[in-house]
This record gives sequence, C-alpha cells and structure tokens, in this order.
Amino acid sequence: MTDIHLLGIRHHGPGSCRNIVQRLEQIRPDLILLEGPAEAEALMAFVSDGQMKPPVALLGYQPDVPQNAVFYPFADFSPEWQTLSHALREGVVLRFFDLPLTHSLAFETIKQEDDRSGEASGESIESPGDPFDLLAEAAGYPDGESWWNMNIEQRRDGSGIFEAVKEAVTALREALPGHTSRRDLVREAWMRRMIRNAQKEGFERIAVVCGAWHVPALENMPKVKDDNELLKGLPKVRVECTWIPWTYDRLTFRSGYGAGIDSPGWYHYLWHHPEDDGTLWISRIAALLRERNMDISVAHVIETVRLAQTTAALRGLPAPTLEEYNEAVTTVMGFGDDMLLQLVRESLIVGNRLGKVPDAVPKVPLLIDVERQQKRLRVPFSAEIKEMTLDLRKETDLERSLLFHRLVLLDIDWVKPEAAGGKGTFKEKWSLYHRPEQIVAIIERAVWGNTVEEAVQKYVSDRMGTLVRIPELTGLLNRVIPANLPELVEAMTLRLDRLSAASTDIVEMMEAVPDLVNIVRYGDVRNLDFSHVGHMLRAMVARILAGGLLVCINIDEEAAGELLEHLSATDYAVSTLDDEELNAMWYEFVQQIRNSSGTHPLLSGYAARILYDKGRISREEMGDTLSFYSSVGNAPSDVAYWFEGFLRASGSVLLLDDNLWQLVNGWLCGLSDANFRELLPVIRRTFSNFTTPERRKLGEKAKSFESDGPRSGAAVGSHSCHEEDASKVLPLLGRLLGMD
Repeated sequence: MTDIHLLGIRHHGPGSCRNIVQRLEQIRPDLILLEGPAEAEALMAFVSDGQMKPPVALLGYQPDVPQNAVFYPFADFSPEWQTLSHALREGVVLRFFDLPLTHSLAFETIKQEDDRSGEASGESIESPGDPFDLLAEAAGYPDGESWWNMNIEQRRDGSGIFEAVKEAVTALREALPGHTSRRDLVREAWMRRMIRNAQKEGFERIAVVCGAWHVPALENMPKVKDDNELLKGLPKVRVECTWIPWTYDRLTFRSGYGAGIDSPGWYHYLWHHPEDDGTLWISRIAALLRERNMDISVAHVIETVRLAQTTAALRGLPAPTLEEYNEAVTTVMGFGDDMLLQLVRESLIVGNRLGKVPDAVPKVPLLIDVERQQKRLRVPFSAEIKEMTLDLRKETDLERSLLFHRLVLLDIDWVKPEAAGGKGTFKEKWSLYHRPEQIVAIIERAVWGNTVEEAVQKYVSDRMGTLVRIPELTGLLNRVIPANLPELVEAMTLRLDRLSAASTDIVEMMEAVPDLVNIVRYGDVRNLDFSHVGHMLRAMVARILAGGLLVCINIDEEAAGELLEHLSATDYAVSTLDDEELNAMWYEFVQQIRNSSGTHPLLSGYAARILYDKGRISREEMGDTLSFYSSVGNAPSDVAYWFEGFLRASGSVLLLDDNLWQLVNGWLCGLSDANFRELLPVIRRTFSNFTTPERRKLGEKAKSFESDGPRSGAAVGSHSCHEEDASKVLPLLGRLLGMD
C-alpha cells in the first residue's frame, strides 16, 4: 500500500518553506513528485553546485521560436527550491511531474496563432481575481495575500497546516467551479497519471509537492479513462531548458509575474532570521537611512521595535508583520510622513538581489560570449540601474563602448545610450539595467552567430536589405559606426551611395544630412577614414542647393512645419563642421529660402533668423525685412507665420542679444494703433511659445527700453506713472476687484 502525502504550497514564502522542510523530514519519502516540467530534471544537479546562488530561474524555450518561453523562478524561500535541496542532500528520488513543456509551450503557440487570427482557441479560460480573496473576506482580511501571509507564512506552528490548506482549497474549488482553466485541468490529469505510474513502480512513501490549488484534484482521482481522454492528442514542440539568474524585483506582482509576491526582501529576511524580534530588520532600515544622510540614532531603532511589537499585541498578533514595522518606521523615524518607506522599499522590502548560475550550465554560444566580455570588461549584469560615463580615450572604456553599441544593434536593451552633454565625441553616457527577459533576447539572436561581433554583422546586414529610404539607412549607419564593424560600414556606405545617387527626394536628403555630419565627426575620435562619406555629404548638400527651394514654396502649414524641423536639424549639424565649402553651400540655400517670394513665411522667417545669427545680413537689412513683413499689404496669417519662424525658440536670445531685441522692440513700438491691434493675436501666438520665466524677464526688459534704446533718465526696474492712462484703467480694475 503506497502512502501518498499531498503538500499544498504557495510558490514563494518562508512559512511554506519551513513547513515543507519539517514535513519531508517527518515523512522520509522514497520519492518526491515536485510541480515542474520533466525536461528540467537533467538540470537538477546544478542546485547543489557551489556557484549556484538564488534567486535563479529555470528557463524553458522553443529553440526555433525562442520568444515562446516560460520561466520557473526560485528564491531561497521558495518551497520548491528547498524540496530540491532536500532531495539532493538526502539522496531521495525526485521527479518533476507537471505537464511537460513540450506540450505546455505547444498550447501557448496555438493560443498565439489563434490570437493573431482573431479566433478563440478555447485552450485557456482566465478567471479574474485571487480565489483566496473569499477566505480573506470571511476572516476580515483585506485580500487573499494578507490572509495567506498571516495564516501560513508567519505561522510559527506548522502542525496540521497542510491538512488545513487542503480543506480550505477544497471548499474554494467547490464554490468556484469555473475558476480552473482548461490548461490547468490538463495539467492536473497529467499529474494524476504520474502519481499512478509511481504507485505501479512500488514506491512506499510518496511526497507530492504542488500548488495548493491542485491538491483536491490530486486527492480525488477520477477514472483513468477520463484523464486519458483529456490527455489525448496533446500538441508537441521541441524544447530546451537552462538555468538563468533572476532578481527579487522580478518575483513581485508588479513585474507581471502571475505567482508573484509583494515583498521578496522581507521574505528573505524572514527565512534567514526566523528568531529575530525585529531589531535586525529595523537596524538595516536605520543603516540605509543613515547612508542617505538622515539623522537616525540607536534610540530610534529601539523605539521603532517597541512600537511595532506593541501594535502587534494590540491587534492580537503573535509577532509584528511588515505592516506593523512600516507603521512604526513612519511614526518614529518619519514623524508621520511615509516618505521614508519609499526610500527603503526598493532596497530592503523588495530587495535588489541578483542570482548567479554555475559556468557549467548549458548555454547558447552567444550568451557565453556576452558573459565572457562582461567579465573581462567588469560590467556584469546588475539588479540595480547603473549610470556609466565612458571616456573613449581610455582603452577599457572604448572596448565597453564597442560592446554596448553592438548589443544595442542586436536590440538587446540591457544598455541604453543617454545624452552625455557637450559637442565632444570622446564621452558617452549609458544606463545599464538587467531584466531576465534580456537573456531570452540573446538566445533569440543566437541564430545569427556564436559571437557578438558575428551576430551583429549578420543581423544588421539582414535589416539593411529591407531599407529603401536614405534617412533610415543613414540612421542605421550612424549607429553601426561606433560599433567598429568596418566590413559592415563599407557595405552600408556602398548601398547608401547607390540610394543617394538614384534619389530625387530633397526632403529625404535633408533628413539624412544630420546623420552624415555625425558620421564624419565621429570618425575623428575613432581614427577612422570617412572621407568618402564627406564627399557624399557635400554632393547631397549641393543637390539640396540646386533643387531644395522647390519643396519650400506653395506648401501648407503642416508641410512647412515638418520642413522647419529638418532645416533646424540640418543647420545645427552643418554648423558643427569646420568646412567652409559646405557651410557656404548651405547658407546660399538658406538665402534662397529667405529671398523667394513663394516660400512659406514660416520658413522665410526662420531663414532670416539663421542668416542674422550667422552675421550674413546686417542689422539695417534685418530692420528692412521686419518692416516689409509687418506692412499692411501682408495677410495677418503670413505675418504670424513669419514671426513664428523668426522668433522660434528665441526667448533667451532676445534677452541676451540687445541688437536683436532692439530690432524687434523698435518694430513693435513703430506700429500704428490699428496695425498693432490687428497683429496683437499674431504676436501673442508667437510669444506664447516662450517659457513663463522668459516672458516675465522680457516684460521686465521692456520697461527699461524705448524703441531706440534704454529709456532716458530711467534706471532698469524703475517705475513711472501716467495719470491720464491710469484714469482709464482704474474704474475697470475697481469693478473686477469688487471695489466701489
């Protein structure tokens, strides 16, 4: 007669862990059936490897479709992890008895295909909500998570706990008959098949460790033929498994993990320090706050622990929970402000722990190469967001830059470029943040090559073949050059040369110029020869000069707005190059825009501003231009667009450039009353784009200037009073303020 012990657990929790360890030591089973995929049994030996440091996860994926993957996370306080450790330590036979991934991932593939086709697969029925919320409501807890924490995870006496869990879940399944999905019903049929097979093999004491929800389905077994009917014709796909590092952050509900928890860091503390009265936990919080330069004393720690214990006693709890400690920290250390909890949540309550797996774990060659380079360059995966500024004049930083750029080209988002500031090209800033899903992305890119360099060459070459627009290709080339892939750069420049020679789209060329300029500039710091790109750039600007004016005339406001952005970006890019020939061609084109009568006034105004800033038109000529565009013969909308272009992002410039200020101020002061009233909405529209501080300072500056310069006899900031004008305004102000 086989003795079967059904041990229902939640997937992560120190209380469940202690209960499992104690019960396994009591049962002394000769077989353990553990919820998990059978394909992972070959990796079980790594659990006892000295290099294995939880949190880690079993990753199962479909080699031909790596994004079809599933994770099985484990922490120190995961009951499954302690079960694995017990089996290896005691020499007990252990089998994973959940539905194999070869079938489980096939279900997911079918579901994705049906989702794409707009059909319902019928393979999974999602039931909203946590079923334990019903128990929580009956017991007076806010949610199922709180109920489980108090009654299971923080329970000191584990006697009879598994029997109580079985009874509770049986009642829940009877009350919620539709809560179990079709996929879970198939899983439970497979689990029952595995139990029957173990019984036939003659095992005497079998411990079944599974999610609490499955316990009633495994105790009350239906007929074999009913299970066989459920399992008939299961789909299959090819599957591979490996171990990967995991993070506490990815164990949380907020990460989207269905079996997640709220506070992995707190659970870690409970598992490793079960006898602590809270002093260690609060001391860690105090140490963290001191690192933030906060004045936290030993007395604060003592009073916080005492308050938490007193609160727990008043609530009839055997010991303080995380809620009591949080309230005590807020009261004693934060003086009622819970802002302190935001400081400690990520570091302690959630935790920033990142696991580690042995080097011998089977991995795809590309992942091995990534990890080898990370180790050599001392940039390992980290659970925290790291900011790193690289100086490309240093050899190690330059090599880090090459790795980062290549990973970005592979669309692996572990590293993200940030704005470093300044115009120099020797400095780069990067943001580093590891998520376990990035390893899946690396596995997915492994089909392109066994090393990072090989994979990025082939991956980008494949993308390059699909690009038909010049700006798309120059944008990609601009990203490839910092990765130091000369063969790929050569192939891309040849393709770019052919595209640019065949193109007649002036707007495309204007979009491409900033990227080409950046390529020419970037070659200087890397000692690369991009003279052929420089020739291509000059040819492109020459073609813009020859035919660019045609795209600026007889166009509407939307098209003019798009062109304005291209003009601005191109002008900035060209100005960064010390190339007189290129600058001369560009400003000749800008002069054409300014002088043409058919040019949209938005572009004409911006062109005038560029030429004035570069000193290519005099102050007198600029004054004549202002007078011309503000004359009564022009439509108010044209005047509006011209001034919008001329004063684009110019609030600070008007404050700093007195010559430009006097031009604009002199023109405004010279307007007749009728013209001023007609143009006032236009002027307000233009100045509304300035920031509030800029508008305020412009108003202050206007007080100290007449139309032709500073007001005579008046210091900046002085006030004058015109009684005749004031008498017109005061009655209206009185009415607005409710004064007689």
